Amino acid sequence: MIKKVFDIIEKKIMKIDVLNGTKKIQDIFHQESIECFTVYDEYIIVGVITKDELVGAHPNRIAEDVMSHKYIVVNYDMCIWEVKQIFDYNKKGSIVLVEKEGQVIGYVTRSILEIELGKHLDSLTGLYKKEYMFYHAFNFIRHGKNATITFLDLNNFGCIDKKYGHIAGDMILKGVADILKNCLEDGSYLCRYAGDEFAIVSSNSSNDCKLLAENIVKTIEEYPFFNNIPVSAAVGITGGRVKFKEDEEIFVFLNDLVNVASLASTKAKKDITTPVIIKNIDEIA
Repeated sequence: MIKKVFDIIEKKIMKIDVLNGTKKIQDIFHQESIECFTVYDEYIIVGVITKDELVGAHPNRIAEDVMSHKYIVVNYDMCIWEVKQIFDYNKKGSIVLVEKEGQVIGYVTRSILEIELGKHLDSLTGLYKKEYMFYHAFNFIRHGKNATITFLDLNNFGCIDKKYGHIAGDMILKGVADILKNCLEDGSYLCRYAGDEFAIVSSNSSNDCKLLAENIVKTIEEYPFFNNIPVSAAVGITGGRVKFKEDEEIFVFLNDLVNVASLASTKAKKDITTPVIIKNIDEIA
């Protein structure tokens, strides 16, 4: 469900010695298109050489003279979203080396990661898709925190699309996404779940999330959408804090949370007097 760094690594990488000549490394770079060299002093990695270091490097130097120390080593099963956080935190770092069982098996650059994350970005709203939300929900549970899902579904959006056209529908979706981004609290994570459905995960209580959801619903109803098209939303909320030993158990639990929150939003759509409904995880029926 959540992509690992191993799935996106570049595997063309070569191990070299600190005393290797730069000219030899440059020749390998040009002839074999290897753009990352891990530099070792005996059995210990001491640096990295990429295209950035090789361009303009004097050919008479050795690897130790041109290598960079700006790298981080991560395990192969790390989530890509964790790698994103590493790059966000280390602004000057340009490469992450990926290790399995003590051996470097590949690397990820900022550009490689950005290309992958672009696949998880919804081009219409600028929001990440549901895997982003699942990752943060997984992280909350893994660290013993509460995970509360707020599931928002627009009312009668299919009718709006048919009556006013898809361009108007797209403008409404972008407007709702902007409202959600502006209302989002620190430590909460938003995604476009599917179609006209959006989801937020937070470690806050269901009651705290309800207050936020009520504000969102009110803001949507009062927002001046294209041609003053009336728009409203229904929201379902559920949450829980459970200790699990296996990742698979967490994912099953998260799927249950999303399912219950979705069912609660469906119930809210039918009850026009209650646009926000909290449903406990054991209230699936």
